[in-house]
Amino acid sequence: MRYNTELKKLIIPEYGRHIHEIIDNLCKIEDTKKRNEQAEITIQIMGNLNPHLRDVADFKHKLWDHLFIMSEHKLDVKSPYPKPNPTEVNERPELIKNSQGSIKYPHYGNFIISMIREVGKMKDDEKKRHLSIGIANQMKKTYINWNQSNVMDTFIINEINKISEGKINLEPETVLASYSVNKPSQSNGTRRKSYTHSRGKKYSN
Repeated sequence: MRYNTELKKLIIPEYGRHIHEIIDNLCKIEDTKKRNEQAEITIQIMGNLNPHLRDVADFKHKLWDHLFIMSEHKLDVKSPYPKPNPTEVNERPELIKNSQGSIKYPHYGNFIISMIREVGKMKDDEKKRHLSIGIANQMKKTYINWNQSNVMDTFIINEINKISEGKINLEPETVLASYSVNKPSQSNGTRRKSYTHSRGKKYSN
């Protein structure tokens, strides 16, 4: 009995070991005509394993690319499409830059984080306080939306102080707008969440 850890690693696991073995045997066929015929049959088998992809553009092209990739580019057969470049296939993709701001505060979003940092630079104390309270209210609403639970005003006030690196210091007794989270309702496949403002008005997003 052979364990999977002792077997050759599958290049495209979705096709299974059987297809990989067929392709390995294809590479060993010396007769060119027979090798090409068997390659066409292998493509048909691979296609039957993925019927849900038949409507995808360039489906056949993708199958031929996979055939050559699983053969480790050793298979010498005629293809109706350009063969994939081994260098490009093995090249690691570039890392996607994080555009959402700090990973530590994903629920607030990059825009809120940027606003906090800009307001923290302001010299006009009265205007700074007014804008800071507006930001804190939005943070509270966003926090409830993300976590589906209520939050204390003091927590949000501490958060804005922390994110601004101490440049925004709202009084601990500052009272923020009151939002209560309601259970999401399902309507035509769309989830909507409602928030009740302290004045009794409802806002939905």
